[in-house]
Amino acid sequence: MNDTQQTGPGPEGSGGPTSEDPGFDARRLRTVTDMQRSRSNGMVGGVCAGAARYLDLDPVVLRIAFVVLTFVGGAGLILYLAAWFFLPTEDGPSVAAEWFNLDENEERVRVGGLVVAAVVAVLSVVGDAGWGFPWWIVPVGILFLVFVVLPNRRRDRRIAESVGTPAEPDYGVAFAQAKADEATRKAWARAREPRSNALLGLTVSVTAIAMAVTRLVADANGGTPWTTYVAVALAIVGLGLVISTFFGHGGPLIPIGIVLAAVLTVGSALPSLRVGEQVERPTTAAAVDAEYVHGIGKVELDLTDVSNPQALLGRTVTIDSGIGETRVIVPDDLDVAVDAELKAGEITVFDRKTNGTDNQLDVPADSARHLTIDIEHRLGTIEVIRQ
Repeated sequence: MNDTQQTGPGPEGSGGPTSEDPGFDARRLRTVTDMQRSRSNGMVGGVCAGAARYLDLDPVVLRIAFVVLTFVGGAGLILYLAAWFFLPTEDGPSVAAEWFNLDENEERVRVGGLVVAAVVAVLSVVGDAGWGFPWWIVPVGILFLVFVVLPNRRRDRRIAESVGTPAEPDYGVAFAQAKADEATRKAWARAREPRSNALLGLTVSVTAIAMAVTRLVADANGGTPWTTYVAVALAIVGLGLVISTFFGHGGPLIPIGIVLAAVLTVGSALPSLRVGEQVERPTTAAAVDAEYVHGIGKVELDLTDVSNPQALLGRTVTIDSGIGETRVIVPDDLDVAVDAELKAGEITVFDRKTNGTDNQLDVPADSARHLTIDIEHRLGTIEVIRQ
């Protein structure tokens, strides 16, 4: 008789893990917003430690992933800040719930905030190849330092001084320990000082003045991209957060800063805020613009209705689009050269096709005098056809 204890599959060839070995539960991924930040094992905000505990992974793996993503369009920093702001800790509410008294709305705000952060992170990764180094990582990192690390240390020290050191609980009795912890948390909550919105009002006022000055300077110098105004607002909000480390309450400024950073990120990736379908069908060569700009959706330039297409020879038409589809239709008898660049997706020019990332497809003209169509697209498809 074999005395070795059986550890293989269950009876009737079930082949699944036993009740003592739960294995990996795929349902965890469907409830990822229920994870909690760690207060005991975290290095900065406890995001990686909490997520690693929830997913049964080594925290080092997640920390490396966040660092790598930070250098890919700043996606890692976007996700980390969102998780720190919206995820609760194992013994308390999230930062968002604590600052804005969300109560029963906390879960919906958490899910919505994490989804928005994920979308922004994906857009930042997609557009990273054309942005260069994400310079805003530096100010956001500084904001995180002055807003999270320093204020939390000052607050904990102030509360500890006002409440005093709680009596050592009876570690042998679990119920007494839980009651002591709950009493301590309530005492800390009562001891927190009332928060004034004076700094928020001052920051908003200074931001409005700074944007007005920016508008005057821009008008005097021929205009400026709209993202300049967002950058100015973000800089003022950052200054307000720095001031909040010395006096005032800067809590409401952090979500404003996050939104401004997200808008600036998306705005840097898209050439225009125009969304939807843009169809251009000029009827004369004079009506054909030198440049067409679009943000998200479909942009189509149809030149088949131009009554004098030969007048287009020697000209260059530029199309700068963001996400979606760019389509150009040219007459059969018009000599055209096409220079098409696409960050990710598929390019089709007449009988040629290419797809993938960082695509470029150049189709030369048959003669020296021709129409040049220069297309730069971020994500989606480019199609140039004859008709």
